[in-house]
Amino acid sequence: MRKSTLPGFLFSAILSFLFLQSCINDSYLLEPPPIPDQSFVEEFDTVQNAYNKGWRFINRSVVLGRRNWQNPNADNYIPFPPYSSYGAGNGYLWADYLSTSSAAGVISNWAVSPELWMKNGDKIVFYTRTELYSFGGDSTDFVNRMQVRLNPFNTLNCGDGNDPGDFTIPLLDINPFYVEFLVSAFNNLDPDVRKYAYPHRWTRFEAEVIGLDKPTKGRFAFRYYVEGAGSNGRGSSIGIDSVAYISK
Repeated sequence: MRKSTLPGFLFSAILSFLFLQSCINDSYLLEPPPIPDQSFVEEFDTVQNAYNKGWRFINRSVVLGRRNWQNPNADNYIPFPPYSSYGAGNGYLWADYLSTSSAAGVISNWAVSPELWMKNGDKIVFYTRTELYSFGGDSTDFVNRMQVRLNPFNTLNCGDGNDPGDFTIPLLDINPFYVEFLVSAFNNLDPDVRKYAYPHRWTRFEAEVIGLDKPTKGRFAFRYYVEGAGSNGRGSSIGIDSVAYISK
């Protein structure tokens, strides 16, 4: 008498069902784990506190000068008041033309963020301004420039001079055409000065993270970057205050 094949068929069907279910249920293992919110605010009330949080200040100017990023009162000189201050003194990040010892060299002075997970669409919001000098019956900033750049390799390689090292992704460039700020031109509503020159009052800027194909652990940086800078060239000083990283 032929034995019934029904039990064997049912057993095979159950195994197939369980196998398919296991494939479906295991799909979540292929997805990367969610990334914790990376948002933070840095006021730079003291450079030391920022350093303790993971910020690094790296001067790669050519020829190298005697000053790095610092709080402006470090040399008992305060060029302008802070945008915001939650500590003693004048708390903001400051760099000047003495980043290079050349009469007309390349300033490439970096304020590098702590390492963090970044993804496209994240925002970097900050305030910056320049310092004005009285010169020839006018007031000028002698031309300043700053970049915000991203390093997807999570290193501290800031290159040298014009070379940005591993900070290969540009996010923002303030005054790339080296427009000089003159109070006389500003007061006369010169559109180029208003639109392109480095602002002489605290001004809000926003950079958006781009260029990443997936969430990446890396760093961003503010680069005080002026070509033809120094004691007989371009550059006065700039400040950065109230930096916010906002995760998407």
